[in-house]
Amino acid sequence: MNAKKPTFQQADSSKRFNERYSGEKQDKKAPHFSPHSSRGKKDDKRTFSRERTPTKSAEKVQQRTELTMGNARGTANVKVVIKSTGVKEKQKKTGPLSPRAPEKIKKNRAEEMKVYGENTCLALFAERPESIVRVWTTVEMAHRVGELFSYLAANKKVYHVVDSKELALVSGTEHHNGICMLVKKPRHFTLSGYLDIPREKDALILLDNVHNAHNIGGIVRTCAVYGVKGLVLSEADLLNSAAAMRVAEGGAEYVHTLLADSSEQALEKLREKGYQIVHLSQSKQAKPFAQLKLSDKVAFVLSESAGENLAKNHDEVVNLSLANPLKAGLNVAVAAGVLLAKWAEKTL
Repeated sequence: MNAKKPTFQQADSSKRFNERYSGEKQDKKAPHFSPHSSRGKKDDKRTFSRERTPTKSAEKVQQRTELTMGNARGTANVKVVIKSTGVKEKQKKTGPLSPRAPEKIKKNRAEEMKVYGENTCLALFAERPESIVRVWTTVEMAHRVGELFSYLAANKKVYHVVDSKELALVSGTEHHNGICMLVKKPRHFTLSGYLDIPREKDALILLDNVHNAHNIGGIVRTCAVYGVKGLVLSEADLLNSAAAMRVAEGGAEYVHTLLADSSEQALEKLREKGYQIVHLSQSKQAKPFAQLKLSDKVAFVLSESAGENLAKNHDEVVNLSLANPLKAGLNVAVAAGVLLAKWAEKTL
């Protein structure tokens, strides 16, 4: 009795376990499947190298999605690669702009900056909400800034709710406190314009050769606490730093930047307007700080180098502590607190 010979169809099933890329090594760890378990299903293992060329009418890209699936016994995992054709997304460019970039983009890049930190962003929202361009927050922070989100929605401003990891990429730091804003840079004033308005009592801080963003932020925060409204600078962008504004904890919204061409020029204008100039020194021959009597209008000079080099005949040069055994004095941000505390005592 002749046994009926089985017939096989010349279909994809004959190639299922044999067809490979040219030069591809066979995966010895590939899980075994019985013919019945994979019958009637698409091939989960192969990825063909033959792809259609995208049409010229639309730029497209092959998108790959990987899924992990277990077999019937749950003893092995299969990585399934699914290919689909979609429109290629435009990637945002960062870094230096091309010389051929549109003028509008160049202008926005020059006029905008990012700020982060809860107190910094909320103070900015309270004082100049119109300067906000875009906002990113975490889910947790979004529940705490409902008023901000209501304002953004009402004024059709863009906002994003993202996770902490993505927010770190957007802000450039892990110390974002759950919120980051793209805002217009604050407006600066000139020292000359500020001095044109007569004042009976006033205190200013002049920064000479101070560039550390954290020190600047600490000084701005101290000025805001003691009600000092002006910070004299010769470099406009010293306060346009996200790190400085975060350390200031919102103080940058209450302290004006007063620009001058140089520290020497600024001091000459202050002397002409009757301001007492106070410099700090480590010299033992300097006047003890406790003996200093402040005038109604005073400008404190803070420097990360020898600030007394700018002193003139009628300026005050004081030493904060004659008992100091260190070669270095106080950090400029701490020194600002000591000086302004003495000023606060006079104004009480």
